[in-house]
Amino acid sequence: MIKTIFRLFFLLIAASITLAVLYVFELPPFQKTAVTTPAATDQTQIAAEQQNLPANLQDNKVSRDKSYQEMMDRAALLEQNNFPSLAVAQYQEAYKKDASSLSPLYEIGKIYLRTNDYGRAELMFTDLVNKDPTNDQAKIYLGRSFLGERKISEAKDIFNQVATPTQVSKYYQGIIAAYYGDDQNAQDLLNESNKIGGSDDYTKKVNNFLSAYNEYKFNVESPSVHLKVLLARSFDQCGEYEMAIPLLFEVTKEKLDYRDAWILLGYAYLETDKYQDAIEALERAKVLDDQKPETLFYLGLAYYNVNNFKLAEENLVKAKENGFEPVILIDQKLAEVYLEMKDYPQSAANYEKVLALNSQDVNYYIRPIWIYIEKMDAPQKALVLAQKAEKEHPDTAMAQNLMGWALIYNNDFNDAEAHLKVAQALDPGLDATYLNFGILAEKRNQTVAALAFYKKAHGLGPGSGVSASAATRYNQLLASLDQKTTGSTAATMQANLFNP
Repeated sequence: MIKTIFRLFFLLIAASITLAVLYVFELPPFQKTAVTTPAATDQTQIAAEQQNLPANLQDNKVSRDKSYQEMMDRAALLEQNNFPSLAVAQYQEAYKKDASSLSPLYEIGKIYLRTNDYGRAELMFTDLVNKDPTNDQAKIYLGRSFLGERKISEAKDIFNQVATPTQVSKYYQGIIAAYYGDDQNAQDLLNESNKIGGSDDYTKKVNNFLSAYNEYKFNVESPSVHLKVLLARSFDQCGEYEMAIPLLFEVTKEKLDYRDAWILLGYAYLETDKYQDAIEALERAKVLDDQKPETLFYLGLAYYNVNNFKLAEENLVKAKENGFEPVILIDQKLAEVYLEMKDYPQSAANYEKVLALNSQDVNYYIRPIWIYIEKMDAPQKALVLAQKAEKEHPDTAMAQNLMGWALIYNNDFNDAEAHLKVAQALDPGLDATYLNFGILAEKRNQTVAALAFYKKAHGLGPGSGVSASAATRYNQLLASLDQKTTGSTAATMQANLFNP
């Protein structure tokens, strides 16, 4: 194996950091609203998004009363707040309002592209190119849609039709040439992309591929298959996974024992949510070298995503023993694994290891405190963590809220109330604060106040763990009240709370 290939995966470690973001601290009772990015406008998804629409995005204005620009502005606002299906529906309404403008269709296509619905993106941008054959930007987006569908030949043809070259169009022409093995042309096109410039992001991507070529040139004795692996690495690192996968197929067919090609293939599958394929590729790499920490780490992630938590734990632990860096990614994922396995002490211990390595984000404290309070009945441990959070983040609403939460379960109600009031003053819109106000009121037997706070928390955090927890507590408290009072009394109270 060429010695330079051993540098291959140091760059992939950086990519794994991005991957790990997907798994950061998302659990009730203070779960951040899950960002869903479906690519369709099916009625089920629209209804789900509509149900979770926060009050500030509700629209009570009759559609016929809105102007085209109002519809476009509202669609853009919905998209910015991660309600893509509702945004698409609103853009469609805008297009009905003014079919002479292609902007709504253009924005719909970009949503489809962003949410990886490449088939619909292709249809939309094909329609746009047919309607306006001079629209180079639509051609570029159509080419990207083709690449997402692994239609490399079609992408090549459409990028060649761009009349006025841009940094982006030249970049894609360059990497397609690289994919087909037209290496000198690829480098020429990539250099042209750099000369045009305009985007730091695309400049970095261009230089990534040029570096792969330069690395290969410095090893004149390298076989051609090595260049394919270097280029596949660049495809992976630049997010062009559907181009990396067939290229790596060729490599593994030519050289079945090329460990690093199997790892890159597994990583590409992992990034495209093809978890079983990722497992198969990475297990091939593991047979060739069962000590490679990157193989073990990615295998751990893949097994986690198919709910095989035992094998996820096994591979992650071994990756850590074999020196995978950064170690915080291992501890973070192991905490998730142990939580799924209901090994709460071990999960909390791993979360604390994460905090020992990085406590710069106050939200990192939420899950371990939740485990100590809700799963381990260890409120004193929760309070220790909350005190640390407050010390490190004294001016944040979340830190004050965590202190209030922990103090409630340590039966220090007055101090808990004081911290919750500070949290409320720092951020009046933090739903978790009102949930904890409700818990505090309930413990003080202030039933009406508790119900009102739960209602407030539910309204502020639609679709989140806070909202779900608030709804559960509200219903449980109301059911308990119903047993103690007449049905009409409970019904009157419910009506007073939920009707303006």
